[in-house]
Amino acid sequence: MLKRKEFDSLIRSLLSVAEELDLEIKNTDGTLRNFTVNEMHCIDYIGKLKNPNVTKLSAVLNLTRGGVSRLIKRLIAQAAVKTYTNDNNKKEIYYSLTPLGKKVFVAHAHLHKACHKYDSRFFKQFTPKEQEIAVRFIQQYIKHTQKYIKDFRRK
Repeated sequence: MLKRKEFDSLIRSLLSVAEELDLEIKNTDGTLRNFTVNEMHCIDYIGKLKNPNVTKLSAVLNLTRGGVSRLIKRLIAQAAVKTYTNDNNKKEIYYSLTPLGKKVFVAHAHLHKACHKYDSRFFKQFTPKEQEIAVRFIQQYIKHTQKYIKDFRRK
């Protein structure tokens, strides 16, 4: 059985490696350098969704509407996103990509494609059942940690 200290160490190592990868990617691709992972994913969905607004982005990004609004404000300040309204409904605000936003969208897509290709070679060493168990574990651990955060905030 895995001891708590070993598990904590593994999680810290995983987070550290993920941070290192994020820095390497940003250092090699100047386009992505000034954008966080959440900002890149927001840009990705703005580029993919039809008439993206706060509600749609909140649902796909799994963030609160307030969180999406703050994210959008940063992207507007970085000149990656702009707002527009529909002629039928001037009240509802939608988002589109600027030329910089489109550049980030393309660079992010290329990055995901390269990572998928690289990772697929890694995943081939595991059976589908082993992969299923790993995914289930990670999903359950995320839910467990999110519940802990909520409980912690209540105290």
